[in-house]
Amino acid sequence: MRIGIVLAAAFSIAGFSAENVNYDQARQGQLPPGWSAPEAKEWGVRSDKTAPSRPNVLEGASGAGDSIPPLALFDKVVCRDGDLSVKFRIPVGQTGTQRGNAAGVVWRYHDPNNYYLLEFSADEKNIVLRRVRNGVTEVVTTTGGKPSSVGVAEDIKAGQWHVVKVVFRGPKIQVFFGNRNLFTAQDSGNMAPGKTGLWAKGPSGAAFDDFRIEKKG
Repeated sequence: MRIGIVLAAAFSIAGFSAENVNYDQARQGQLPPGWSAPEAKEWGVRSDKTAPSRPNVLEGASGAGDSIPPLALFDKVVCRDGDLSVKFRIPVGQTGTQRGNAAGVVWRYHDPNNYYLLEFSADEKNIVLRRVRNGVTEVVTTTGGKPSSVGVAEDIKAGQWHVVKVVFRGPKIQVFFGNRNLFTAQDSGNMAPGKTGLWAKGPSGAAFDDFRIEKKG
């Protein structure tokens, strides 16, 4: 598979050892070992016959009335610089109430008020880089990709698996989507080491598989 070849080549560069998680040995209905959910929301391992590495995925969703979409954090690695990748699928909405589902990845997480978030929306057809600092969410300006009203325009198809990689080194952030170098950004608003993790929004949220973090500093 072309995407797999590209990512394998990208991860072959010498560096710190990587942590790989595919959730297949985890107990269903619970968070896998080494993960936590700060808001104690809707996260759990589920069986999914479409999973890139079957049989299991990690799913997250927002509960009714949630003002803050939930995070799932990988507690085993704390880093300032790293290579982070994951595969995700946003479900196909069957009714109007299921619209608004979105997926995301998180890095340099210090606490619920300070982290970076890369958000993927199948409804809005965009990818948005955000910085949460002191509880205030701000959009980070990017270079590259096709501009949209917010973030970068991208035809993210619901019901399909996508792969994303984020390379973060100091103030520089590079985002790869599929087999493409999508955009870069320069931002020094959050430079301290932190955890990485996942983010999901909406009543059906998103599913994730093949999470990988390689610490670079």
